[in-house]
Amino acid sequence: MSIPSTVLAAFFLLGLATSSVAQTVPQHSDLSTARYDRSDTLRAVRYLFMRRSQATRGWLQAGTGLAATAVVEKGMLATTSLRKQDKQYYQSRQQNANGDILLGSLITGYGLLRLSRFGPQQYQRVLNIYLQGGPLPQYLTRRLRPKYFRMMPPV
Repeated sequence: MSIPSTVLAAFFLLGLATSSVAQTVPQHSDLSTARYDRSDTLRAVRYLFMRRSQATRGWLQAGTGLAATAVVEKGMLATTSLRKQDKQYYQSRQQNANGDILLGSLITGYGLLRLSRFGPQQYQRVLNIYLQGGPLPQYLTRRLRPKYFRMMPPV
């Protein structure tokens, strides 16, 4: 046998050996393993909701603040005599305010969407379903990470 064919044969055998070893390791597709019990999962879900609700409040505050500031600016522009004095500047400020209102509305809408998924009412609903023996919703199990199970002290 030549050296290149020996190397190819070695890689082939190595590939067979690693694929047979990889198939013997149990694959866990979700977090319902023997390592975590229901109280650990409840802690992780509480931590996830706590973190997501903090971020949701940030989205809502930023969006409403931006939109409200733009509405006030539009109101102030409407009451000034700037329209007659410098028309280009007035129009650019109006366009900026319109863009800020649109962007603020989009950010607020995203915050409301997150609130519908990670708000206090949703947390109570998920908690009640899980305590009655039901499964967690798929959107929560995808977001749970092993570090969330270690972050909060026991309930």
